[in-house]
Amino acid sequence: MSMPQSRLAAVHACAPAPRGLAIGDMRGHGRVTADAALASLALDRQAGLLRPSHPERALLSLQMDGDVHWVSAYVPGTNVLETVGHAEGAELRVADFMAVAEGRPGQAEAVAAGRFVRIITCTEGEASFRLVCAAQLASAGKHEAQAVDGWYLASSRPLGTGADVVATHVRLAAGESVAFVISGTPLEGGPALSATALHALGETIHYWTWWSDRCRYKGEDFDQRLRDALGLKLAFGEGTFHADEPGVAGFMPAPLGNATRAAATFLALGYRGECAALLVQAYGTEGSVHDRWSSDALFRQTLEAYVLRYGTLGLPDVLRAAAEAQESIVQCTKCMA
Repeated sequence: MSMPQSRLAAVHACAPAPRGLAIGDMRGHGRVTADAALASLALDRQAGLLRPSHPERALLSLQMDGDVHWVSAYVPGTNVLETVGHAEGAELRVADFMAVAEGRPGQAEAVAAGRFVRIITCTEGEASFRLVCAAQLASAGKHEAQAVDGWYLASSRPLGTGADVVATHVRLAAGESVAFVISGTPLEGGPALSATALHALGETIHYWTWWSDRCRYKGEDFDQRLRDALGLKLAFGEGTFHADEPGVAGFMPAPLGNATRAAATFLALGYRGECAALLVQAYGTEGSVHDRWSSDALFRQTLEAYVLRYGTLGLPDVLRAAAEAQESIVQCTKCMA
């Protein structure tokens, strides 16, 4: 399998966050650290993070001998993460993403597959490494396995399994690849997985570039503003903006201030639907507590800016009523003055 190098090579440089760079499909969420380790993964936020067999281990790690220099960045306009490793004349490119496709007519905007996908390609020299998944297994085959917690994993190369770990030993020449997938549903491994993973990569890049192309911002800091929006989009799914880190009870809805700031960001970039949905979340959170939303300046300013730009088009009834009430308050204040 060969990867679309022209798309994956042109990455936007960015500094990895200490806890890792985020990937996701709006329903699930994960973080990949600077050394290409999958530090955390939730296939579904409502179900919480997948548990590695050892708390101190990454869920998935890539282990190469020698001194490896890693560089991580997103494929421009997407939430597909590429990590490039150089070691002793060899170069590996690791593409990590949660598979998502553009919605078809009559479906939601995005279709999440509930899968984490990793594609590793050797682009220079020859590379030997181990791909280690810290999973306590309930069952295992040649290319597939099931964890005791009910999630599944598969590889395009044979798996070596133990009681609490899956280790795939791989040697790649230039142009060769290996695919590894973690899923909430059973899937078939073996050589066919490579084609499935590459197809998912193409669909995922297509979805994110389609979403990015909707941005209407024209400022000189366009790349950074879009990058911020892409990160916010990961936390926004099924009408709820989530905290980007799980608590004791899993991923909870984000606080009012976070949701309102995200709504303002989306509005500034022209993402009307995301803005309206987040304002509904903020309104519901505060409206249930003595209607305190009306005293939140950013909420009021964002709602006013939305109505000024788009009118009430696309506003749910609850927000339309809030906007009308807000306008009445403004008019009343002017009359009293």
